[in-house]
Amino acid sequence: MSFVGSYTHSMDAKKRVFIPSKFRDELGKEFYITRKFDAYLSIYTAEDWEAYVDKICKLPEADADEFQDFILGAAQKCIPDASGRIILDDRLMEHAKIDKNENMVFVGAGKQIRIWSEKLWNERESKRDYSKMREIMRQYGL
Repeated sequence: MSFVGSYTHSMDAKKRVFIPSKFRDELGKEFYITRKFDAYLSIYTAEDWEAYVDKICKLPEADADEFQDFILGAAQKCIPDASGRIILDDRLMEHAKIDKNENMVFVGAGKQIRIWSEKLWNERESKRDYSKMREIMRQYGL
């Protein structure tokens, strides 16, 4: 399974947001959202989340503590309502700089879906270094 495409959604007055329908079936009945080191959130299927957690837990304890606190400590288990909506935790929204009055962009990124504030996503898109990307793709034979 691979998540691809990008979709923009807004949050309603009750802080609910629709998970894009193109992603819902592949995500399953429950999934996980957590923060990453940049200002976005990542969504994982339950299966991929367990694999990710297993990798973190295999790190040496001295290294694992920071990752466990940052990534696992902020994670949110999600079960969408009948309409496919979830409520994002305030701490996650703050990390991703998502304002409740702003749109979010859901971006398919292979094994995960990234959630960006529309403002930060548009800034990122406008600053892409295509030359650097071409060089990296060439180096890896893509």
